[in-house]
Amino acid sequence: MQRNKKILLVSHCILNQNTVIEGEARSFGAIPTALDWIQNEGLGVIQLPCPEFTFLGLERPSMTYEEYDNKEYRQHCRNILLPVLEQLTEYIKSGYQITGILGIQSSPSCDMTRGVFIEELKKLFIEHQIAITTEWFLPDHKNPIFNSKENYIKRN
Repeated sequence: MQRNKKILLVSHCILNQNTVIEGEARSFGAIPTALDWIQNEGLGVIQLPCPEFTFLGLERPSMTYEEYDNKEYRQHCRNILLPVLEQLTEYIKSGYQITGILGIQSSPSCDMTRGVFIEELKKLFIEHQIAITTEWFLPDHKNPIFNSKENYIKRN
């Protein structure tokens, strides 16, 4: 079977709600509507590491963007993104297209417009000349329904 050579970066908890803090999970495991879309589009996936989980563990408190916006956490984000950057570089070198990123609306780390982790990811992309033109987001609802035609931000 022929591969389509399209890769999507996905925030960790979209595929694994077990890393979400107690009481905040939006699904039993993965987000079904996001998985359905990924499968229907035939996209390969790189699951991004969860920076909050790897920084403070599973029993971490709920924190805001401002609380995560510090030098130590930003450096942690960059460090855990290095293996992802290596994977992307290899894919690009082999002719794959990095289709975009699927993040989480209102997350202090993974919001596409104001998330500390995503900000550091975008800085690394600029530094390594990796272009991402489409950013999707899981809506901020208790039972989110992902719709790729509504839940996206197009960048130039």
